[in-house]
Amino acid sequence: MEKLNPEKKEEIINSSYQVIQQVFEYSNNLDFKSGLNHYSDDPNAFYINDGVKSSLNDLKKSYSEIGPYVEELQNTIESWNAYVLSQDVVVFTLQVKLKFKLKEKPEMNKRFFWTATVQKQNESWVIVQSHDSNMSSE
Repeated sequence: MEKLNPEKKEEIINSSYQVIQQVFEYSNNLDFKSGLNHYSDDPNAFYINDGVKSSLNDLKKSYSEIGPYVEELQNTIESWNAYVLSQDVVVFTLQVKLKFKLKEKPEMNKRFFWTATVQKQNESWVIVQSHDSNMSSE
């Protein structure tokens, strides 16, 4: 395996983090379908939310069900950490502040850690694994 120097690692991070940034932008604009286009549909890919392991199809179904009820959603990324595993794999851990409002429900604010593994597939970065962990409610 090729040893990556700090400059090459920084180049890989700068290339790969954009997919994460795009997913959060789509989410903040309530365009969940477009955000999920950045997730891998590989059978080995998985996504964990609130302790539940999901496939991409599971995520698509749950977002299509809840999407019409979301009135407001604002993710603010408070910190980024990236670890380059190889030229084609990067793990990100983000600390995120979430403001979330469903129609006819009170607004919710919380902080959570979100970890994602991105992999370069067919010359594009995609999310192949994600996991979130609640930090606190405000």
